[in-house]
Amino acid sequence: MKNRVTLPQVLYVFAASGLLLAGCGSDDAAEPTASKSAFALSFAAVDGEQPVGCNDAMSGLGSSGDVSVGVSDLRFYVSNIRFYTAEGDPVEMELDENDFQYVSDAGSVALIDLTGNSEGTCTSSSVAFAEGTARTNSVITGMTFPEKVSSVVFDVGVPQRLMKEVIAVNTEESAPSPLNEMYWNWASGYRHFVLNAAVEASDGSGDAYVHVGSRDCGPMGGMALEDRDSCGFVNTPGVGLGDFDLDSSVVTIDVRKVFDGQDFRVPILDSETKEVIGEGPGVACHSMPSQTDCAPIFGKLGVSMETGVADAKLNTVFGMK
Repeated sequence: MKNRVTLPQVLYVFAASGLLLAGCGSDDAAEPTASKSAFALSFAAVDGEQPVGCNDAMSGLGSSGDVSVGVSDLRFYVSNIRFYTAEGDPVEMELDENDFQYVSDAGSVALIDLTGNSEGTCTSSSVAFAEGTARTNSVITGMTFPEKVSSVVFDVGVPQRLMKEVIAVNTEESAPSPLNEMYWNWASGYRHFVLNAAVEASDGSGDAYVHVGSRDCGPMGGMALEDRDSCGFVNTPGVGLGDFDLDSSVVTIDVRKVFDGQDFRVPILDSETKEVIGEGPGVACHSMPSQTDCAPIFGKLGVSMETGVADAKLNTVFGMK
């Protein structure tokens, strides 16, 4: 005779199973999973604790304190951004894609442009070789867990792998934004940090050009990184900032510190022969060791001129407020 299960027995089994499942659920209920939210990493140019813009002159510079400087163009790339908790654990993040932020498998980069070209010393007539753009951008945006972030680390520049990829497959006209500017000249590599300024001294006026970028990136006349994976001198400053609150902290670039220690004297060249015919007010650094203005600037950015290697702990130009 076959065993039979009656209806009351079935109902009992289901009831018991329900109680068992309910009990397990109350003991082992999973914590709600936190989701990413939007962040904005903000940047600002300063002179000590004071903001600096196209209409602000910084005085008291130079060996005699008789030099004043007005920013004409301040742009730089930011890459390899990492967020960390107070315990030093990495915090997951992702960048948005827009006209100022480019994301690819070869790397990501954002352009910070803190000057326009329509007022004060940012107009095209303020320096001889003006190259400022009308558009500006002071933030990097994306998604992360802002409440977990306690420190931020990043590089100032275009990653070598990304530089290689973009130059290899693009022309000057087709390069994606924001990598369609800030190169030395097309296909020779990128400048990571550009600071141009108008200089006024007791004996006249001049220009300051601070261009920090990779060099020794390929053979003369060739394409950058065509025959190598990295430039001989990467020259990418590093930045590390602790006790950082994504909701209220701002990354600062102290323009005065870039120029501190400069004597503001540059050679004056004959317009035809290019021979040195004297000297006048100015600063000239295009990442070449032969340019004496470069050594103190690189030192403040924490980059070795001898190797092109960066140490974020030595970078005194970038800070926070």
